[in-house]
Amino acid sequence: MTGPVGRDSRRLEILASVQARYADFDMMAASAVGWDQKYDHIGRGRFEGSLSMVVLNTLQVGRERWKPGIMQRGSAPARCWFVGLPIVAEGTIHVRGRQIASGQPVLAGPCDDIAFTANGHTDLAQAVIPVDQIEHWMQVRRGTPCLDKKYLDRPWKMPEQEIVRRGTALARLLRSLLKGTDGTILPDTLTAIEGQIVDVVLGMVPSTDVAEPLHRRARVAMNLRDMLLGHLEVPVNVSAMCEALGVRERTLAVACVEAFGRPPKAMLLELRLNAVRRALTHPSSERTVTTVASRFGFWHFGEFSSEYKRQFGELPSVTLAKTFGTSHTHVARLH
Repeated sequence: MTGPVGRDSRRLEILASVQARYADFDMMAASAVGWDQKYDHIGRGRFEGSLSMVVLNTLQVGRERWKPGIMQRGSAPARCWFVGLPIVAEGTIHVRGRQIASGQPVLAGPCDDIAFTANGHTDLAQAVIPVDQIEHWMQVRRGTPCLDKKYLDRPWKMPEQEIVRRGTALARLLRSLLKGTDGTILPDTLTAIEGQIVDVVLGMVPSTDVAEPLHRRARVAMNLRDMLLGHLEVPVNVSAMCEALGVRERTLAVACVEAFGRPPKAMLLELRLNAVRRALTHPSSERTVTTVASRFGFWHFGEFSSEYKRQFGELPSVTLAKTFGTSHTHVARLH
C-alpha cells in the first residue's frame, strides 16, 4: 500500500481490489495486497475461505471469511493499525497471545507479527489505516495526538451487537467500493465512503473530552446548521465538521442535540432527504429518482429509499409519480 498523500490536496484513488473464494489457505494469505503473511489451517474439515478487499491510496478495507479456522503469522502494511470487527465468530479469537473477548474489536498497532488466530468459522470486517491518518482524526475528533497503545493492553468493550453493527456497516461500504472499481465511482462519492470507513472504525475509541460551555455550544450549533445547509450536495463527515468549526466531537454532538434534538449525522441526513424531496416535487431536467438522489450524495439506493420512506412515509418514486401525475409503476421504469 502506498503512503497517504496530503489530506488537504489528496485525490483519492482505488489502487487495487480483490474479490475471490479460496480452497487453498496459502493462496488466500498471498492474495492480501500489501500484507506479508502466512496462514496455517487449524481445526478439522476442508478449508473454505473468501477475501474481498479494496486498497485506496489512504487506507485498506476488507472482509475475510473462513472455516474451520486459521493461524496467521506476519504483518499488515507498514506504519498502519489493523482493526477487525467480527461479524461472526463461532470460536475464540486471539491476537498477539491474548484472547479477544466478545464485544471487543481486534486491534493491532504497527508491529512485525500480528499473530492472529481464529478457532472456528469467522467472518471479519477489517480496515488498515495509516498512523498519520489516525493521528489527524484523533487530534480533530478527540483532542489527543494519537491512538495510544494502551488500547492494546487494556482494550475497551462494547455491546457485541454494536461490534456486529459496525462490522456490517464496514462490509456495506466495502461493497460500494467494489462496485466502483471499474472507474464509475465519482470522486465525491469516494471521499464520502472513505470518511465513513474511518468514522465506523475510529468512532469506537472512547472519548474523555469535556463539552465546552453552554454559550459556546449555542454558537457552535448555529454555525453547524449553516454549514450543513451549505453541504447538501457534497455531505461532510463529522471530522470535517469538527475541523471547520474548531471544536471537538463531544462539543459538536452536545451542541447539536441541545439545539436541534438530534446528533449531527442524523441532522445532515434529514436535511439531505428534504432537499431530495424538494427536487422531486419541483423537477427541472432531472426526471428520475436515481439522478436526484445521486446529486445529493446518496449512492446506496436501497438504503436511500428506506431512509426516504422512513422520513416521509412513501417511496421517492411515489413522490415523483405524484409530481408528474403518473403511476408509481411508470416512474419506477424511469429509474
